[in-house]
Amino acid sequence: MPRLKNRLHERFAWLIAEGMDSKAAYAKICPLVTDPATLGCKLYRRPEVKSRIAEIQAQVQSRALMALDEKRDLLRQMVEGKVPTKVSRRKDGSMEVVYDRLGALIADAKIAGEFDGATAKGQELVSRMTFEMYHRNHPNPPREWLERELVMP
Repeated sequence: MPRLKNRLHERFAWLIAEGMDSKAAYAKICPLVTDPATLGCKLYRRPEVKSRIAEIQAQVQSRALMALDEKRDLLRQMVEGKVPTKVSRRKDGSMEVVYDRLGALIADAKIAGEFDGATAKGQELVSRMTFEMYHRNHPNPPREWLERELVMP
């Protein structure tokens, strides 16, 4: 199928094929619209747009280096800690290996469609962490430091 005649419809189809929802995609191509949810849904329902989205997705999947199940299997191994998520070589020749299990878990959830990075159903998730930092020569260290029992393995 050739490109859509309307360039905004074509851009919308590409954004949907990349994984964006219809509201966010329409808001991105037409930022001044008052109701992107309704207009995005109407545009998504058009048969020529739907067929173009399906064609783009099929084209992208055929060009992928790895199949989807292979990607998920590799991510599962990264979550389990069997495969590193990042390997880099330092200037001195040593290797630095990073096992980012949380990052691999989030990537797998995004591929599965379980996680889109947004808040869950309009609920704002807030988590705050407060760190109290002391330098090693602090005049008044916390009492837990002084009373801590050292356990040798």
